[in-house]
Parts: sequence; C-alpha cells; structure tokens
Amino acid sequence: MDRFKSSRLALSVIFACFVATQAASQTINLASYFVELYTTGLSFPTTMCNIGPNEWLVCEKNTGQVERVLNGSMVGVALDLAVSNNSERGLLGITKHPNFASNGFIYLYYSRATVDGGTWLDNRVERFVYSGGSLTFNQTIIIFPSDASQANGANHDGGIIEFGPDGKLYVITGDLNRGRFANPRIEQNTSTVAVAGVGGIHRLNDDGTIPADNPFIGHADPRIQGLFAYGIRNSFGLTFDPFTNRLWITENGPNVYDEVNYCPMGFNSGWLKIMGPDSRNATYSENGNTAYDASQLTVLGGSAYRDPEFSWLAPIGVTAILFARGLKFEEGDRGNVFIGANNTGQIYYFNMNATRDGFILGGSLSDKVADTTTERNMNAIGTGWGVTTDMKIGADGYLYITHFTNGSVYRVRPVSEECGPDLLTLLRGNYVSGDLAATHFADDVRYVASKGIAFGTQDPPIQVQVEATAPVASTLELQFKFEGSVNSVNLQQTIELFNWTTNQFEVMDQRAATLTDSAVDIVEPTNPNRFIRASDRRMRAKISYRATGIVSSSIWQARIDRATFKVQVL
Repeated sequence: MDRFKSSRLALSVIFACFVATQAASQTINLASYFVELYTTGLSFPTTMCNIGPNEWLVCEKNTGQVERVLNGSMVGVALDLAVSNNSERGLLGITKHPNFASNGFIYLYYSRATVDGGTWLDNRVERFVYSGGSLTFNQTIIIFPSDASQANGANHDGGIIEFGPDGKLYVITGDLNRGRFANPRIEQNTSTVAVAGVGGIHRLNDDGTIPADNPFIGHADPRIQGLFAYGIRNSFGLTFDPFTNRLWITENGPNVYDEVNYCPMGFNSGWLKIMGPDSRNATYSENGNTAYDASQLTVLGGSAYRDPEFSWLAPIGVTAILFARGLKFEEGDRGNVFIGANNTGQIYYFNMNATRDGFILGGSLSDKVADTTTERNMNAIGTGWGVTTDMKIGADGYLYITHFTNGSVYRVRPVSEECGPDLLTLLRGNYVSGDLAATHFADDVRYVASKGIAFGTQDPPIQVQVEATAPVASTLELQFKFEGSVNSVNLQQTIELFNWTTNQFEVMDQRAATLTDSAVDIVEPTNPNRFIRASDRRMRAKISYRATGIVSSSIWQARIDRATFKVQVL
C-alpha cells in the first residue's frame, strides 16, 4: 500500500479526495464517545507529538514544517526542513525523548533534500532541541542513504519513530523497493549475505549508537546489528502495549494482506516471500507468484517468524495503531486497540485477549483474516476519516487523530468522563504506602493508611480527602466511584461529597468495610451541580473509617484502590 501517491496519482485526484473528505463527518460508532474538531488548517499532517498541556508539534509531509498547535490553534512554525516530498517521502515521523521535560529533545524522521520538492538525498532521523517555540538541530541519529547498487524507491519509506518503555528509540523503515529476487537482500528474506539497510525496525540508543542487547548484535554488518525486527514491507504504525510493554506494528501488503503484528525481539515478518498467515500461501507479483513458507525465509540467529495477529485479504491501507489507556476511556475499552486506514476512511477497533498477545476473534474471524467486506466491517467503528496518519493520547487523556486529507486533528472524548484525583490529603491517620496515582484505577495498586489518634468518639481514626476538577461546570449526572478494603472486621466506611452551596459535606454512603476490595458507585442525578464549584469546577470527597466493635488489629489499616469522579459531559 502506498499512502502518499502524489507522484503516481495526479494532484487533482489528491485534491478531489480532499474536497470529498471535507464534506464527510467523522464518526466514532463506539458507545459513550463523541468526536470534536481540535485544529485545522494543516497541510497534509503526518505525525504529531504532545509536548505539554494543550501543546502539540505536528509534522506536515510536503512542506517539511513542524507546526506548533496550542489550545487547538496553530501558533507558529517550530522548524522548516527542506524535504523531498514526492510519493511517500517527506516529513514523516516525530517523537520526544523520555526526559523531554529536562532536555527538550525532539526526534524527526524525514526525507532530506536541498529544497522542498527537490531531489531525494536520503532518509534520516535527527535530534533537535525544543525551546521558546523553536526546534534547533542537535545531532544526526541515523541515515538511510541512497545506494546506487539498489532501488531507492520513492515509496515504502516507513517513518514512524517512538521511544519504547526500555528507553530505546525504535525506527521503522519500509524496504524502498529493495531486496527483490534480482538483487536479493537479508532484510527482504531473499539473501543470506547482502544487506539492504532498510525494511525493518531499528532499535537505537538515544544518541544513535547500537544497544549491546539487540538481537543481531553479533552480526558483522552494523546495519543488521541495529535491527530489532526485519522482513517488513512498509509500515505507518508502531506502538507499545502500556500493560505489557510489547511492541505492535501495522504492515502494508501489496495487492493482498495488510497485517497487524505483535513483534517480539528478533521478529521476522516474512516479506517479501510471505504476507498474511503462512498457511494462506499468498502469491503476488513481488514474490514471483510463488507460495513460500516460513522454512524458506532468511534466518538470522535469534530471529523467529510469527504469523500476523490479524490480516485483511483486501488491503485497507492500514496506518496508525494505538492502545487505549487512561481514565478517559471507559473501563471496558482500556487496553484495547484502535487502528487507522488509508483506503476505507474507517477506524477499526479490536478487543485484546487475556494474555494480550492477540485479539478476541470469533465466528468467521476466528482464522484472524477479514476475507470479505462484511468481515472487514465487523471491527470498523469510525467512518469519514479519510487518511488517518496518526493517533495519540494527549496529556489530557483524550484520543487525538490526524486527518491527512483535510488537514485537521480531531479529538475523541467520552460522553461521561472519569476524573482521577489531583489532590489527596490524609486528614487523620498515618501514611503507610501508595500515592495519588494509586487511587485512579481498580488495579490492586492501593493507597494505604493506618489508624491514627482520635480525639473524640466521633472522630474517625482514618480520614482521607480527595479532590478533582470536573470537565464541565454543569452536568446532568455525577458519580463517585470507590473501591477499597480494610484489614480488620468491625470497621465502618463512610463516603461524603462536599456541597459547595452549603459548604458542608453530605453523607452519601455508609456501610461495613470489607476485608477484600468492594466497590461503591454513588450516582447523583438530582442536582449534581451542588458538588461542582462553578468558579473552578472543583469536586471534593471524603472517606472515613471508624471501629464499630472489637477489631483484630490495634493498628488497623484502610486501603483505597480507587476514588474517582465521573461526570456526564453531554
């Protein structure tokens, strides 16, 4: 699949697509979410990076400009690079260093030229320093040069870059049309000797050096030493599962089999001999219309072939991939996967399985392949998206999606928004363990306090207060969702919400505390706005514990696993 075809298709086709897409509304057919325009006026945006509260850097493919977007408005150009921009070349990838807050490092992947639209010189990743709204060159990280002995195709450039949970930089490159049987190469599984230099995932230290624990570090060629995975035709999607730290990518097929792959270290995706599941024996012009199997691939020590976790027989032009995470996603959606496309204008959604190494698929999709349009649409949850080039979760927890064809970024938000506390105060008792973040999810990570001194019979020996900011100043429904436990019997738990009209706490729930986590869901549909301070949208809750009989421990504890507010936005 070629995502950007300005050199192969007439520009009039591109702009016809632009106009048609402008008229189509963007939908998310997933219960409890809505779509809103965040910013527009961009020129073919590819990838974006959230660098602070309400501040983004967005890459434009053809101009080579990195646009600054602040609070939804374009406020200036942070950098203007000269890029070759025919076909899929251009300014393609952006990411920030894990320590961006202290070092200001931004990394960019682009197709270098002397002027915009000029002759392609190479693809490269470079590091810049962001300061005062501008990016300044710092260091070249890696270069994928022109090679007179190989193809340097204007398509299959890849370009997605991300830092992994291990602090390493992951760079995905397409094959640049290299490694065909007439000029075989290792990365395309057509040689055991010659090196293409592209067609895989490169894993690097933040300064571009090669980590000593890379899977092929023992190979003689540094281009192979830098690889984490190979056998990849082209890709516009790379992300890490926040629950397992595993790497996932999308991969674009020729006329058959776009893929979604889980990529362990040393992964061989099979290109150019295999697309789709090995058992399908896919044939296409680039593999000589020959059915190959995994035993015929180029095996590097430490490598392993793995079938895709999902494929589309008729390519959708698969693009971005992102795992849902954070409080702004409904509990049943957290950890599941959003995937973008070029050919269909749709967004796809997959539920992860229990081991998080594949998707929950049943019926006609149990073979992990969408063979028909009907099967393809089983996982489609969004329409009107044109070309989705990137998806990111912002600092505010919302899902942001780039719309390449109409030059916009959209934001997906929940209808009822969960708000984790941003302030926790231990009013009575003694701190034991945990922190503010421990109260955001029912994940068995807890904030723990022990019995303190009570100066009167009515004073609870443990009392915790939490505060959060509502997304709106007025709502039709407010909830307080609590989950917690204690380590002794005969303890009472009381939950109160603060009424900003009377300046008094109201008791909303009182019950016997339990030895294992139990959930309390307080729903307030009647005048819920009394619990939201209109001036700053603050909400406050208090959880108290006291003994009602003989306790089994003189220093008993309360353990809070979750204490969040949920506010209806629409």
